[in-house]
Amino acid sequence: MSAAIAQPDWDAMEKLSAGLAKNIPLLAERGAWTALEHAELLQLRKIHAQAVKICSEEKERLGLHLGALQANKEGWVAYAALGEYDSEGYQA
Repeated sequence: MSAAIAQPDWDAMEKLSAGLAKNIPLLAERGAWTALEHAELLQLRKIHAQAVKICSEEKERLGLHLGALQANKEGWVAYAALGEYDSEGYQA
């Protein structure tokens, strides 16, 4: 997960999170965690919290970007339409 966070590799983070959601309950069903397993689980929780934070920040950034695109939609459409014609008014 640390490598996926460092990239950031969104697909890898998604697959790893899905794997955790599936497998941690199965591991918990086996009984009490050993001290080593518990320590590793705490470390995994910290790393997962970092991944959640990075994903939330990216979601916010993309939301702002999409909002800006939507706010300027008319300008983008007009600009694109102008680009389809040459300086004489003929279609390019």
